[in-house]
Amino acid sequence: MSAHQTAADYYKSLSSQPALAEKFSDIDDAHNFRQCQQKLLNRNTRNFVLDFGDQDAWCGFDLEKEEFVSLMKDQRPKMFGTRWIHLWAPETQKESVKALANQYGLSYRLVKMMRTDPVMQMETAVAEPNILEMSVTSNKSEEKAQQNVSSGDLEGAYHLDQLDPVAASAEVSSLGYLSFANIINQIWHFCSVDYGPKYTCIGYNSLYTAKINGKILENGKGLPEGKRLWCWIILCDDGTVISMQENPYPGPYMPSIEEEQVLIAATRRNVVSILSGASKQHPLVSDNESLVSVRVRHFSSEPDEASIKQEDGPGLILYYMFDDWVSSYRLVARREHKYGALLDELRQNMLTKPNVDLVDDLHWLGRRLAILKHLYQSYELVITRILQRQRLLRDEAAQIRRETPRNTNVSNDPEYPDPAHMSFSLADVSRPYDFTAGVRLTSAAVGRFERLADRIRLYCLSEIETCLTEKETLTFMNFNLIALKDSQAVEKLTRITILLAKATIMFLPVSLMSQYFSIQIPDIGDPLSLRAYWISFAVLMVLSISILTLFGYASDTVEGKTIYRSVTRTLFSSSKQKSMELMSQRRVRR
Repeated sequence: MSAHQTAADYYKSLSSQPALAEKFSDIDDAHNFRQCQQKLLNRNTRNFVLDFGDQDAWCGFDLEKEEFVSLMKDQRPKMFGTRWIHLWAPETQKESVKALANQYGLSYRLVKMMRTDPVMQMETAVAEPNILEMSVTSNKSEEKAQQNVSSGDLEGAYHLDQLDPVAASAEVSSLGYLSFANIINQIWHFCSVDYGPKYTCIGYNSLYTAKINGKILENGKGLPEGKRLWCWIILCDDGTVISMQENPYPGPYMPSIEEEQVLIAATRRNVVSILSGASKQHPLVSDNESLVSVRVRHFSSEPDEASIKQEDGPGLILYYMFDDWVSSYRLVARREHKYGALLDELRQNMLTKPNVDLVDDLHWLGRRLAILKHLYQSYELVITRILQRQRLLRDEAAQIRRETPRNTNVSNDPEYPDPAHMSFSLADVSRPYDFTAGVRLTSAAVGRFERLADRIRLYCLSEIETCLTEKETLTFMNFNLIALKDSQAVEKLTRITILLAKATIMFLPVSLMSQYFSIQIPDIGDPLSLRAYWISFAVLMVLSISILTLFGYASDTVEGKTIYRSVTRTLFSSSKQKSMELMSQRRVRR
């Protein structure tokens, strides 16, 4: 390749695919950059290839398998330090995935997982199946199967002649219910970190929040809201980054145009941001948007101390593809997220009218938060594995640098003319299959991954832990409020009973007096007058009320508000407060 060859000449030099040059354009040009952004949000766009360096950035869309092979076969010019290949819906591009994987020696298992067909989707919001109904159905099927068993079989086992050996063997060998697509769809925190001599591969589930007609996509009662998509990112040793994203609508369900546009904008937002950050036409962001700005390429306008080196490009692509900060912020890293709002709403409902049904709502909310917690713990695990492998690669490189001069001296020593006389440790260093698998990252990418791990622990996981703790607190509070409500009802009923008993006791002396006035006693000569009756009535009523009042104060059963302290305690406290007031007044006078 000529030292003065331009990027356009490089793509034209690919003789095996002459039409490939027409698919690539310079995204530093304003017109090409706008067209590139439009293609990124086009539902028919299947893939793109971005080659960039310090001076140039070229992007091509919708490449075929032969064109990928041609790009991989020819040597990339030094002007392009980084090559980013991204594929959407990899199950529709299986041959391209296989060609790219074979180029870098990916394992057979990884290639099969990347080519797996996704789980078919029937509706946008998949409701959670009724667990009770499923258990009843399974019980009925088991009973029906047991009825088909011969009555002569005492242990209730199936006869071997009723089994189809071919079907049984095929079912055991295929294990269709354990397909990779089903696993990542059922286990949201499933993740994968694999290494090879030429690559480092990570796989994880991403969760995107998107509102369609003002409503967030739902996944059922026990799953967090949003769209789950599996992502692959492969960092190769030649500066190539290969990323893949699961098809959000594999069929047979076909979304509306509005729903599809909203979801494409949400799931591809990070890709658009990264690719835009590699162009000189990327709009200048304000200081307030510095947290979400993406820079993967050196620009001459930047100061030297803050510039990005060309070799930092692949590691930064890997980092920014993995770190979708906006989605994380919308999920948990803000105090106004929906889970916190739901907890506040449940708290208000508990204080207004506590009931047992609120515990069920708290249970399902806790299930969502638990899955979300496991999801972010899987991100933390991926980062930990990456950083641990980087330490091993760094230590190995340092050891090789230390052993290389010693190896050279030993080889030149006349006492050891044959390399076979070298020590075992030095021979191990020289063997490529003893090297630690994986691709080294630059310090710029490693530092960003370390900060990302801190952000996940400090903001995401801590916020989820706070919500889970609050959920447990609300559960106990709800039961306590129900118990308090019941105790207040019992207390109210008790006070009414005591009031009726006091009324009965209060009128009992009057009833006895009325009976006394109604009978004729021979010893009393003159009949009792009406005035004497009412005087006796008043005296008895005053005495009854006074006695009942004193009894109420003594037993804390006075009608009105509940008395939580005895009369003696109240008198003692009031006298103590008055004495303290007198002492303070005397101090003021002095």
